[in-house]
Amino acid sequence: MLVTRTFVPVLFFLLFICSSLQAQKTISGTVTDAQTQETLPSANILIKDTYHGTITNSNGNFSLTIPDSLLPATLLIRYIGYETQQLTITKSSSAKQNISLKPSVTEMQEIVVTDEDPGMRIMREVIKRKQQWRKQLKTYRAEAYTRQSLSNDTAIVSISESVSEVFWDKEKGHREVQKSKRQTANIEASANFAGVSYLPNFYDDDIEIAKFELVGITHPDAPDYYDFKLVDQTSLDNQTVYEIKVTPAKKLQPLFEGTAYVLADEYALIEVDLAPNDVVNFPPPIKSFSTSYQQQFNNFGQDFWLPVDVRIGGDIKIKMVGLDFPTIKFKQLSRITNYQVNTSMPDSLYKNGNQFSVDSTTVQSDSLIAQQVNTVPLSSEEEQAYATLDSTATLEKAFKPSGFLAKFIDEEDEDYQSDSGSLNFLDNVPGNFTPNGWYNRVDQAFLGLRYDIDATDWLTLRGQGGYSTGYHKWNYGGGLTIEWLERDWGSATIGGDYRAGTETRYHSHIYNSYYTIIPNLLGNQGYFDYYRSEGVRFFTGWDLPQNLSFEMGVNLQNHTSLPTTTAYDILGKSNNFRPNPPIPEGTLKSIDVTTGYNVDEGYNFGATAQKKVQFTVEHSSMALGSNYEFTRYTGFISWSLPTFYQRRFLANTLDFNIKGGTYSGSLPPQKWGIVDGAIGYTAPYGVMKTIRNRPYQGQQYLSINAEHNFRTIPFELIGLQALTDRNISFIIFGGMAKTWLHNDNFLSQSGYQPKQTRGTHWEVGASFNGVLGLFRIDLATRIDQPAILLNISVARLF
Repeated sequence: MLVTRTFVPVLFFLLFICSSLQAQKTISGTVTDAQTQETLPSANILIKDTYHGTITNSNGNFSLTIPDSLLPATLLIRYIGYETQQLTITKSSSAKQNISLKPSVTEMQEIVVTDEDPGMRIMREVIKRKQQWRKQLKTYRAEAYTRQSLSNDTAIVSISESVSEVFWDKEKGHREVQKSKRQTANIEASANFAGVSYLPNFYDDDIEIAKFELVGITHPDAPDYYDFKLVDQTSLDNQTVYEIKVTPAKKLQPLFEGTAYVLADEYALIEVDLAPNDVVNFPPPIKSFSTSYQQQFNNFGQDFWLPVDVRIGGDIKIKMVGLDFPTIKFKQLSRITNYQVNTSMPDSLYKNGNQFSVDSTTVQSDSLIAQQVNTVPLSSEEEQAYATLDSTATLEKAFKPSGFLAKFIDEEDEDYQSDSGSLNFLDNVPGNFTPNGWYNRVDQAFLGLRYDIDATDWLTLRGQGGYSTGYHKWNYGGGLTIEWLERDWGSATIGGDYRAGTETRYHSHIYNSYYTIIPNLLGNQGYFDYYRSEGVRFFTGWDLPQNLSFEMGVNLQNHTSLPTTTAYDILGKSNNFRPNPPIPEGTLKSIDVTTGYNVDEGYNFGATAQKKVQFTVEHSSMALGSNYEFTRYTGFISWSLPTFYQRRFLANTLDFNIKGGTYSGSLPPQKWGIVDGAIGYTAPYGVMKTIRNRPYQGQQYLSINAEHNFRTIPFELIGLQALTDRNISFIIFGGMAKTWLHNDNFLSQSGYQPKQTRGTHWEVGASFNGVLGLFRIDLATRIDQPAILLNISVARLF
């Protein structure tokens, strides 16, 4: 039960601790093989007729605290392949109890030979029995001890321990309350989240391992996913134990492999030693990942087979160009005991969604662990780590990378420390300064600065300024946002901005002025057209539940044309001059409304999946005092759907963008819409990859982009392991676009000819994704104009 903060007098607390110590007996010792004297790790020690027990550590050592109410107690010491030993403990028994187990002699059961391996029949019966008793298991609560450690190539670098109370409800899931914790001096107590609630129970149907969802070996469909082979027989408690080899039957699914031990008379899992197959891997910069799981089960003489422990070991190797980190080795041992089955659960546990919580009244002290109450003894290496690790032995030092980029990490740390005492005048100014600049055929070189500051919890101020060397004017502006409402369900703001400066004539949700700097310097004729806007915008916005939002704005702006001022490029081209078309100059007074889902989520060039929906309506009329008369409607949808192999960390996905706009009235060209294309040979996700350097424009427009990412599946199927190991994935894509331009006075008077689809644009193609870890190579063709075009863009990473 979660305990609220209460005041407990120190004397009462001491008396409570003393009485607790007197009301129990702690024994310790070592469990060994009676013949070889070798220690037996993870031996199971149970108090007979109870749910109370422990396990030995990796050196065969154990510690068990027995409440006086259970004395005299009979201990059952079990280990597969050995005769179970009983040991009676009384109040007068020695605290030191070393135990030797004799290897058992196994009488092999007769196995009926059929076309199917006996292991398949045995596991089907295990699954059938599990379904029967699992129906009756509604809840449980238990006590847990957990120890986690990290090591590098030479030694243990951190340890975290905890004692906790765990809860499980068939309908509501897991909860865990940390009661006591201890950690090495180089780990903050607030960073100690050692626990068991997120660990696997191998009796579950589905088991999550590092965001992979694996079919468990007792899943109803497990015989379709696994080959189970009987390889040996041993014994436990004079009962036959089947040793079953577990092998994946589907090579493209994330599954387990290893060994399962089944108690013959009960057809129950009593132990597993399993590891995920090779499908469980990760994209760069993770070079390799391996882990293994051992778990024991006991029914404690009752109906339900419950986890006794979980032991995890593994390592992660992180490596990228210029950086090579030491192998990160991790271990975890969790012991679960003192079960209460089908008992009532505290309602307070499930009032919020937190699976893990901390009992603040007890966790401040490590007394439970210091007294070795309900713990598993430390190994000699772990004891040494506690004795030698201090606060200076940081994990950053323990896993310091090598490689030619490593020195830059060190220099950044040194620069950060030295900058903290620098005399730079901006260091003493509150807020954030950001340099601002670009290059294009109108501004030429623009150099400026941005500034923003959270003046209070509810007030944000911002400003900007800069100079255009092309048409010799300053860009400047400023604004504020006031958060006037904040609730659990969302917030509301109001604000305004004044701005005078260069604007792009059409909006791209993919490119901006920064992206086009290099193409412009290399002689590109210019992706954008420009005009100057001076005026104010007032707005109010609402952030709603489920990432929904709503914003309404009022715009009062003067729009003027800008000339082309330069055709300079660093390559000295002579044919790259393109006039910047004029606009119908005037005063814009409009009202706009924008609503949608994840509206503030910025475009990430297709590096990760995005889910965003946005709709905008803008109205301008002479009744508002505007020189423009129109209503504009625009919409944008970007979505990602998992398709095949959804149990993998990275499932196959279908991603699509739908973008469109229409209008009524007379839409000025600075309010037209576009369909984006490639700039040079770069074509990020979401553009038409077979048009280059200038977008399609229209008063009305529609575009659809879609692609399916098959990940590494095609290369796995045909056995191209070299590509699979490098995480090269295969993508197919397609797109369509159409723009409409109606008779317009501006076009006839200016002679400007925007790029149009002139019909419907169709294209298809394929990509090799993950080249050098960061790029994708696209091969695209127009259906109506067959020709293969090559593009490069940012890789789809996740």
